[in-house]
Amino acid sequence: MRTFTDLFISFSLNQDLPMCSSISLRFRGGRNNKNDWFYLQPYDPNVKGYVKTNINNFAFVLPILITGKDLLIKYAILNKEVIKANQTFTFEIKNTLVQSIVENEKIIDILVELPNKSPIKLHLNNTIKVVNDELDHFTIICPSIVSIGEKIEALIRAEDKYNNLVKQFSNKIKIMRKTSQDQHITIDEHVFNEKNEGILRIRNIEFMKPGIKYLEFEYKGSRYQSNPILCNKEQLHLNLYWGYIHAHTNKSDGIRDLEEYYQNLLNAGLDFGTSTEHDHNWETKDEDFKEIRNIVEQKNQTTSFVTLFGYEWGYWYTPGYGDICIYHENNSIPIFRSDTNKYNSTKKLIKNLLPYESKVLMIGHHTALRPGYRDWSTFDNRLEKLVEIYSTWGNQEYSFKSGNPLPPRYKFFGYGKYARKRGPILEKNGSFIQDALKRGYKLGFTAGGDDHFGIYPSGPLDPDNGIYQSGIMAIWAENLSRDSIWQALNQRSCYGTTGPRVIIEFMMDKFFMGSIIDLKNSEELKNKRIINIRIISPIRILKLELIRNNMVFKQEAVNDKIYRKQFRDNDVFDKIAFKTPQNEKFVFYYLRIFLENQNMAWSSPIWVRSI
Repeated sequence: MRTFTDLFISFSLNQDLPMCSSISLRFRGGRNNKNDWFYLQPYDPNVKGYVKTNINNFAFVLPILITGKDLLIKYAILNKEVIKANQTFTFEIKNTLVQSIVENEKIIDILVELPNKSPIKLHLNNTIKVVNDELDHFTIICPSIVSIGEKIEALIRAEDKYNNLVKQFSNKIKIMRKTSQDQHITIDEHVFNEKNEGILRIRNIEFMKPGIKYLEFEYKGSRYQSNPILCNKEQLHLNLYWGYIHAHTNKSDGIRDLEEYYQNLLNAGLDFGTSTEHDHNWETKDEDFKEIRNIVEQKNQTTSFVTLFGYEWGYWYTPGYGDICIYHENNSIPIFRSDTNKYNSTKKLIKNLLPYESKVLMIGHHTALRPGYRDWSTFDNRLEKLVEIYSTWGNQEYSFKSGNPLPPRYKFFGYGKYARKRGPILEKNGSFIQDALKRGYKLGFTAGGDDHFGIYPSGPLDPDNGIYQSGIMAIWAENLSRDSIWQALNQRSCYGTTGPRVIIEFMMDKFFMGSIIDLKNSEELKNKRIINIRIISPIRILKLELIRNNMVFKQEAVNDKIYRKQFRDNDVFDKIAFKTPQNEKFVFYYLRIFLENQNMAWSSPIWVRSI
């Protein structure tokens, strides 16, 4: 894995190849063959990735290198003589750079194209196993909120540089409890062995004093620390759970099967999640969705992991319709496919979903990315209460010109010094989340992935394919059950980050993030609004911005991992409020948090309104 290697491929065809045929060798491309493989070329034997083939022993061929979303060499056959059937073709690839993604059956496609015909993928045993054995670091994942004496489980992942599990790792580690006062107490020694397959679960850990805690251990001179754990004197009414609800398996255009995908969610220490396959019938058929529903129910019943059924609706590249993830509370709700005339617009989709109000949720995805942007003039807040503020397509909140450091971008493929270069900024004015909020839409925030690799959904690195790393979302809910998670989603008591497990408490008076406050019931908020903020982060908080009606109301440099403050807004409500065409006046507030290493986090808003 991620090393230079030589490969040899040999096969024969049972049919003739006439003039204007072609044979292609493909390392990346197609619906389920996604990776970051580099160095493939047919031109210079002294350059990395050179492919030597014997096709030119049978015919005069023109090699064509195709890179980007696809990585393949197409050998166009130009001579008039037919290449007879049963010839053996060989490809020798020298010094090619293996992908960073571990994959048990990485496919190398052989495509044959006859004149005036579509390419045919040969069904050969042309797979290789991409493995890893080089430990780079450990990740320690713990619950974010605990109470005194509560027994919790810690998950320790042995990972390589690209966050794949190092399943062969074996050694002893000594676990310590660490407080925010830098006191260390040894808990116990634990042994990793190959049976753990890169994951060690340590149970029955408890803390007997309140405060901010960590688990920590040292290995070969490097120290590894968990996410922060906030230990309270007693159990709170709400707990904090982490999840990932937007990604793809090989039931649409991802690379993992369902079982492996869900196991990887569990192995990432998540509390809830699901896949969201595309709704198109040519991609995900009825029998596929039936299988997905079954595994969603099975995982929800047999694990401590909460699952929801969801899918991604998208009438692709149709101006203004956008891509929208749709989630169901139960299994009795039908799927509305965008390639069916009855549901092929956002307006039609909303009309047909409204009978299922409170039983379905629509969550818009990459709303401001120019290919697939969202026209906010078609909207219904009864169905759409959340929006994905961040994914691998960037931050959809506001524009690059206004200071967005992670603006919507399209893909760019590169390696080495180009690996962190991003594709072009492709923003659509009027389609940012702030544009929706200004219209008076009450949208809480999620963050996710649109991940297609299914191996490290909350890891800090992307696999060099030119889009941003996956995000992660948090939910404040009463307990870890489907009912409680669903209720919390509908109440917008959730938030998103670009990956770090940041604890965010954001309140106005007694009202929590996601709340909609009617002034007639809280008249004291007309002239004074007090906002309380607490943030506990695993990495440094660089800067905090309190946003009021899309403008920075308060801003503070932090440069610490812990932040707590109260802000007071004494401006008269009527003077600062936005107004909708329906004569609703409203003011909203949310947090925009800048973290080190270009990470960010956002609280869901709180609204104060007068009708």
